[in-house]
Amino acid sequence: MRELIEKVGDSQLDLQEDSSSLIHLAYYDTASFSSGEEIITINDVLNSEKIFVDETDESSESQVVRVNENFTFKYPAENNEQIDSIFYKAGEMVLTVTSFLAHDLTYDIQIVNTRKVSDNSFVTFAGDLSANSSKSSSIDLTGYKTLLSFSEENGNVFGLDADISIFVGPNESIPENDSIDITLRYQNQEFNLIYGKFGQDTLNVGNETLDVKFFSDLGESGLRFGSPEINFNFTSTFGLPLGILFNGMYGVDSTENGIDTVYLTGDAATIPQLIEGATSPGDNISSRISLNPNNSSIRDLLGVSPNTIGFSLTSITNPEDPTLSNFVIDSSKISTTIEMKLPMELSLDDLTQEVGFDLGDGLEFDAADSVSLRIVADNGFPFSASVKLSIVDENDSTLYSVPFVLVLEAPFLNLQGLVTQSRRQVSDIPINKSGVDALGIGSRLKLILTLNTPSSNREIFVKILADYRLDAKVSVVGKLSIDL
Repeated sequence: MRELIEKVGDSQLDLQEDSSSLIHLAYYDTASFSSGEEIITINDVLNSEKIFVDETDESSESQVVRVNENFTFKYPAENNEQIDSIFYKAGEMVLTVTSFLAHDLTYDIQIVNTRKVSDNSFVTFAGDLSANSSKSSSIDLTGYKTLLSFSEENGNVFGLDADISIFVGPNESIPENDSIDITLRYQNQEFNLIYGKFGQDTLNVGNETLDVKFFSDLGESGLRFGSPEINFNFTSTFGLPLGILFNGMYGVDSTENGIDTVYLTGDAATIPQLIEGATSPGDNISSRISLNPNNSSIRDLLGVSPNTIGFSLTSITNPEDPTLSNFVIDSSKISTTIEMKLPMELSLDDLTQEVGFDLGDGLEFDAADSVSLRIVADNGFPFSASVKLSIVDENDSTLYSVPFVLVLEAPFLNLQGLVTQSRRQVSDIPINKSGVDALGIGSRLKLILTLNTPSSNREIFVKILADYRLDAKVSVVGKLSIDL
């Protein structure tokens, strides 16, 4: 049995044996998912306010009219997530002051919620403005942070304090409804780190595939493993837990009728499987999720003998508590090692496998009326096998065929489901004159094996041990036609 499996030649396949000599097949792969921008997205933030200046009567002397205003501005996230603080990697803050007054003025505008990370100093815009004019100023947000408050009515908010001095000359006045406009924009922001409560969102976490060459030589269906597992060892640097739904996991196999795709069902496909979140930026946390017959239809998925297993997964943020405090850093990602474990406890139900032999320029049996192929097999495997023989030409067209013949008979199993003694089967496959002629011109001998394990009213999974063996002897007898 060791020899048969090792001939698969799959570099990702690891062949193992436990203490009872039961064979275990294991596949390993890695995948990486990143959904930071999907978890929270903040576009340009724009706020504007109009300040109406109180009416001022004329005076024989110059006047300085002081205006002090405090505004609450909004800083929304795309999906209304609650944000506590933002640390910028890039971006720009632009303030525009527009005066509709016939007087010069100076302004001092403070945004105390946006501060330098290095010294905690807040942003101040100061300048002067001529009558009926406008002025814009900007700062680079690299190395800054914004601290936000949250209210149910307005969402994420921050404050702006405006201190304006208006210079009114002698015999001048400020009429009713004269105003000053203030516009503040955060634009082209890129973030190193965001803290907040991100709630529950549904995200796609990548599309990865695992090639399983072991199945490529097997038939389209009929192989079922008793205790298969696919284990995901996740490492996450996201500062929030994710619940993974495996309803987008699928197996793909090419069949005579096209592509056969089977999706995973069961609890793992409908109940989020938890990936823990990191506790502080820069840390990572490990989580393990196991798919097995108790929580999924993994037997059915592998039952199509998939050449490829795909993972188009869906995740839910904060699956157990949407009020948790979270964080995301710009390099947040989830990586995983994928381990597929296949203990060789299996059920075979008409599993087919094709074996071919090159006939070269054909086999000549001069003067033979017929040929009989005799197979004497001492079978130590816990399954039976029938074979259909065909002789085909170089275009794979059938020149001659023989119906299925039983060539292996399943041995008896003990109470532990193990083979203790091999079983002998003698099988003759007759090949008549037409077959003899086909052997002379054929290019290939094709054998289609059909394998079955013992069956009953319930599904039986037999164990395949490493020291199980099959001894077979093949002979050919020709019947001659001689004129005496």
